[in-house]
Parts: sequence; structure tokens; C-alpha cells
Amino acid sequence: MLFRPPTVAQMNQWKERLNFSGTQMARILGLKSARRWREYADENKQQGIPPANLFMGAALVTLPQPDIDRVLATMREIGATIDLDADPESSAPSGEPQP
Repeated sequence: MLFRPPTVAQMNQWKERLNFSGTQMARILGLKSARRWREYADENKQQGIPPANLFMGAALVTLPQPDIDRVLATMREIGATIDLDADPESSAPSGEPQP
């Protein structure tokens, strides 16, 4: 797989097009907090968003809700615990932090 992450400027342009806050960007990208989003959006760091996080964000803003629900159901069938609306600091039933 070849993956080159979008630049910080491109990520910030996407955020602006979506008219999202840092908290909303963190949520769709599966990040723990808006602070983590700000690290990815910092011109001085240039660390690049991982492909899985970018894929998740793109899927959540592109796919119809029934398709998202099907993917989440498959993740749960595999054994994941996932709640997109839960507080990122909450724990899964096993006591392990949720991804």
C-alpha cells in the first residue's frame, strides 16, 4: 500500500470545508481529544495522519448512515467494542481503553 498523508494545510482545509470544530475532527478521526487533532493540524509538527484514522474520518463524512452501521456491526461481530458517541476517556467493559 502506498500512502502519503495529506499535508497539514490540506487537513486544515478539509476541516474548514466541513465547518467542523477541533473536537468534531477528533471524533471523526477516532482521536482521543481535540488536543490530539491540534497536534496533527500543527504546521510545526508535520507528523501526518495515519491512514486508518483518515479512512475512518472520510468514511464517516462520506458514507450513508446505514453503511456506517453495517461496518460497525461487522467490527462488533469480530469482537470490538465501539461507540462513536462515547467519551474517548471511557473504558471498554474489559477495562481496556477503547481505541
